[in-house]
Amino acid sequence: MNIPRWAKIGLCITGALMIYHANTFAHKRYGKVKYLETHPLRVYGDGTCADNIRISQGLIEKAKTMRQQCQDSASPLRTYGSWGARIATVTTHFSGPDDPQRFYQKAIETHILHNLVHGSQLHVLCTPIIDHMWNKQAFIQFVLLSELAKPPQERLEWIFWADRDTIVLDYCRHPASYIPAKLHRSYSPGAEPSKEQNINLLITQDTRGLNAGVFMIRVSEWSVNFLSDVIAFRHFKPDVELPFDEQTAMEQLLLEGRYKNNVVYTPQPWLNTYAWDNAQDFMSRKDVQGLDDWASRRGDFLIHFAGNEDKELNIVEYSQVGDKIFNIWETRDMLRDVSMDIERFWGNRSNGPG
Repeated sequence: MNIPRWAKIGLCITGALMIYHANTFAHKRYGKVKYLETHPLRVYGDGTCADNIRISQGLIEKAKTMRQQCQDSASPLRTYGSWGARIATVTTHFSGPDDPQRFYQKAIETHILHNLVHGSQLHVLCTPIIDHMWNKQAFIQFVLLSELAKPPQERLEWIFWADRDTIVLDYCRHPASYIPAKLHRSYSPGAEPSKEQNINLLITQDTRGLNAGVFMIRVSEWSVNFLSDVIAFRHFKPDVELPFDEQTAMEQLLLEGRYKNNVVYTPQPWLNTYAWDNAQDFMSRKDVQGLDDWASRRGDFLIHFAGNEDKELNIVEYSQVGDKIFNIWETRDMLRDVSMDIERFWGNRSNGPG
């Protein structure tokens, strides 16, 4: 029997993760929800990377209050809503009991609160299953295959990947706000996806090219094939230099005909801004004078500390920023609101050639 390469790799990844999957929290599936009243965190592997993370009843009540406040203001949640359980956040965090890297846990806690507000889940891999950075694609592949084994109407529709050195700044915005309604797929029997619905990857580029620290990938066969090729890339093309490991492999593959028409490169400020100010200056800044477009500011969804020279200190300080500026949609004390940019971006794509 001739089994496709992607299927072989997928089966191997699935088998490995099933062995490591020893600490998965109980959960239940939600459709349209007002808030999530169960544990939003699913941990895979030995679980030690989440030992210090606690989700109390107080945190759940806080998330309910925040969600209501988002709905009562002119926030993205009120405008776009959220998909509840149709989008999940996925990340990895590898640490040991002697070095739990608590600052990364603080970053992850911002994603937990965000998922509580929006009625979705966060999946965290604690135990490496392959080497180094390639665990990202391997873990996403596992979640993809697990979802595709479900009936279509019960699956996640998108996976939101966020590196562990990212922090949520705007709890009222959900990744769904970046996806226009025309990209949503119908699960009616026999329904064929439209051209827009064949978009399977939303990702950003920065001055170095593709940045795979934050992106959205659709639960689809295309994604399984793409990630299988990414994981296999270094073995099938050992002579190709990969300065940024799997990120470069992704970038190379997205230039190929079988993948290039299914990716959209979104503006960097949507998903992947970087720190310019320290946390206190970020909160007190009065204008955007001197800021490059990639620099994070109030109103942005998320901040990414890739390559940050003082990462530990900045993550700890920024981990409280989203709480402290939470009411910006009521006060309008923001320095950027990408909502109109989202509408224009997709409108221009619809009106463009081809």
